[in-house]
Amino acid sequence: MLTLGKACTCNEFKFDRELRARFEFGGRFGQDSFCCVSHDQQQQFQDDFKSQFEIVQKRLSAYGWLSPSDALLPPRVSAGPYQPGADFNVFVSEAYDRSIALVPAWLGKRGWMEFPAHRVVAAEASIAHEIVHVLFPNGNRMLAEGLAVYLQHKLFPEIPVYPNFGDELEALVAEFIFTNYPKRTPYALWNMDMEVLERSSTPDGLSMRIGRDILVAATNGDPNPAIEAEKFLYAVAGSFVKFLLENPYGIGGAALTESNFGKLYLKTPLQPLNRNAGDPKRWEDCYKDGTKAYSFKELTLLWKTYMHFTLCGKFAPNPDKGRQRGLPIPNTPPEKYNDNPLVKTAYAKLNAIR
Repeated sequence: MLTLGKACTCNEFKFDRELRARFEFGGRFGQDSFCCVSHDQQQQFQDDFKSQFEIVQKRLSAYGWLSPSDALLPPRVSAGPYQPGADFNVFVSEAYDRSIALVPAWLGKRGWMEFPAHRVVAAEASIAHEIVHVLFPNGNRMLAEGLAVYLQHKLFPEIPVYPNFGDELEALVAEFIFTNYPKRTPYALWNMDMEVLERSSTPDGLSMRIGRDILVAATNGDPNPAIEAEKFLYAVAGSFVKFLLENPYGIGGAALTESNFGKLYLKTPLQPLNRNAGDPKRWEDCYKDGTKAYSFKELTLLWKTYMHFTLCGKFAPNPDKGRQRGLPIPNTPPEKYNDNPLVKTAYAKLNAIR
């Protein structure tokens, strides 16, 4: 990094303390321009944007991950040769096939947001998801998408948006595994290579291996990604973040707390034009229970234990003929998960609940 000189102090600038959003609803058909959604739909979308922004901002502030003096967004400069007019530049168009805000932030355009017109018309725009990307982006793609997916569903479960459209995240994970691995469901769950997912950096797409030879991927360079696989990856990221924040049934002891997640999240801030998924050792620095420090792999084993209990355990839902309950945790080499002390203790704790 080259130092060019001294930067001015904040006292030498004037700032606008109000957060502002600018909306564009322009569409194009050939050479003709038009409004891609009606006036009433425009007004409804803006009202929804404002109300969801307030709720997301309140929840992120309540976590206490930033000090009271820190702002989720810096104030806009209101004097001098460069004066941006808005903090959020929101574009709605039929030209977009998906919503984005994280990748523009990585490109240095934080606050640039795109929404497909058909999602806006159907009231299925993932507004909260994209607001999270603007207010609290991350250099680790799994954490960035996981938090956005989780908060979208947690705060607005009644709004059917991508990837789960109102369903529980675990249900989407289950659907993919049961559909693609009907006879090897436990194998698929326990052989998900979460380390590959964790190494995904912004702006790269999420990816994961299931087993030795199977690759599930969603990349920015693929104009036609396997949509079900992509939804699955987003659901896995959201479910894992949910697990870390909510610590279901206390399975993670005193290690899984909102505070520890915040410490981890802030280890990989988004730096425009720089890929940084983070050092894997940071997980052990952030997730501790007394003298015990949890690695990322150990945390994924706890999540998989919870997911196995949810999807394959003796109390798992069995809506479809052919799905089996009470499937054991795989004990195949080299891992022999069923013999892992951490897994055995966690699974016994879960089975003792009911």
